[in-house]
Amino acid sequence: MGRLIGILFVLHVSVFSGAYETNCMACHKEMEVGIDKFFYRYLLVFSSEVSVKAALKDYLQHPMKEKTLLPEGLVARFGIKQPTPLSEDALDEAINTYWNTYKIIGKLK
Repeated sequence: MGRLIGILFVLHVSVFSGAYETNCMACHKEMEVGIDKFFYRYLLVFSSEVSVKAALKDYLQHPMKEKTLLPEGLVARFGIKQPTPLSEDALDEAINTYWNTYKIIGKLK
């Protein structure tokens, strides 16, 4: 039973580990403003981990100009993104990776 759980965990990690790199970083690395700056904007506006993740998920699934935190200049240049093609689980994993990459809590000394 333990071996089965281990195998399922490895499969889960291998399936979702690349969602952030493949689907988020692939586009954002081309932008003049780093993806970390978006994180800090979301953190300033939504404050908590739960609120940031919920707002990101809502925007990525249903992007609208009224929901974006992009400055007008970037909206004019890049437009509003299309809804994410990621499954619910892959999107959650990508958002968790994003949060863990840029979170401040536990990194300040």
